[in-house]
Amino acid sequence: MAMKAAIVLGLFMATLGLIASGRVARCVAALAGAALLMGMGFISFETAIGYVDFNTLGLLMGMMIIVGVLSRTGVFQYVAVKTMKLTRGNGIVTLFAIAGVTAFLSAFLDNVTTVLLISPIVVSVADIMDTDPVPLLMAEALASNIGGTATLIGDPPNIIIGSYAGFSFVDFLVYLAPVAIVVLFAAVLFLAFHFRDELVITPDQFARIRGIDEKKTIKDGKLLLKAGLAMGAVLTGFILHHVLHLEAAVVALLGASLLLLVTPGDGDHIIHNDVEWPTLIFFLALFIVVGALKEAGVISIIAKGLAAAVAGHPFLAALAILWFSGLSCAFINNVAFTATFVYVVDEMAQALSTSAEPLFWALALGACLGGNGSFLGSAANVVVADISRRAGHVISFGGFMKIGMKTTVLSLSIASLYLFLRFGL
Repeated sequence: MAMKAAIVLGLFMATLGLIASGRVARCVAALAGAALLMGMGFISFETAIGYVDFNTLGLLMGMMIIVGVLSRTGVFQYVAVKTMKLTRGNGIVTLFAIAGVTAFLSAFLDNVTTVLLISPIVVSVADIMDTDPVPLLMAEALASNIGGTATLIGDPPNIIIGSYAGFSFVDFLVYLAPVAIVVLFAAVLFLAFHFRDELVITPDQFARIRGIDEKKTIKDGKLLLKAGLAMGAVLTGFILHHVLHLEAAVVALLGASLLLLVTPGDGDHIIHNDVEWPTLIFFLALFIVVGALKEAGVISIIAKGLAAAVAGHPFLAALAILWFSGLSCAFINNVAFTATFVYVVDEMAQALSTSAEPLFWALALGACLGGNGSFLGSAANVVVADISRRAGHVISFGGFMKIGMKTTVLSLSIASLYLFLRFGL
């Protein structure tokens, strides 16, 4: 088992290195890694398919189609002009506004849905200002993960932890929302300082914004009405999907297919151009690669060593869970990690003869906040990077990680202090 785990871990690191190098497209690197792991027999095809989260893939596809149709109406340009006029062309205020709206929406909607809605607005804002959209897009991606930390439904790891530990929606608001707000403010301050030169807007640029009549940016009012109704129905479905007993992917695909039926033009053209197929392939392959890690026992081996290292020290156990999950989930899917690690946390609490509750909150903070570390940590990160690339501004793996890891370390440091003050372990 140890030899198998070592080989699988080595192949995972090689795949990660290939993605980071940028020498090949990340979807190709992930696909090659998944195919190699299956071809060498480390995970069977049938088992690999079981690890693919089709809910995430379906949600991405459905929302990409709806947002693609919406983009044809000019509504994103309308919102962009309105935003710039409200912020009076102040780049720092715009950064805080985009991060705040994104974090709030991500607390109640899937992160991917949120960034698919906000990203076109961000790109339009940057086009109007004639500036680089990367600072605003980075703020959006990082804020989506931080905002998702605050509630039970904001990020899938929280749903898993809430179900296993018996935590309610109110419990998450009481225990995680306060620290999420502090982390968000600190992270946006860091981004504002890091991108201070890029966020400067000249008087001439703002004058150009003031001269735009936002009403004239709407290109197709009838299509906007249809797409708006579809989006409203889908968002309502997301809120009620537990009552309706429908997965979020089904809701999104229903909305997308109905919208295509009433949209004039060629549906094939919309599906071909607006669905980011490389992104979907990347996630499909990544799920298989992470599944192989789990099947080989890599996560369990590390977790058991972690438990042995902190035996007899409850607060060290909480910190170890927070930082280990945070740094791990920067590179591996946090859903698969959390689904495995909830059992480890329970066993650690029993071994330490302490309450499991603080340890579960540490896991929630680590798994959610750690998603900001790199592209691989969150689906939202990949979507934002792809939208930026399509707009002509490439965010490299290393470039994202340089900012993302600093934000993650800052976030986990604040979370460590919070755990100490809140629980006094």
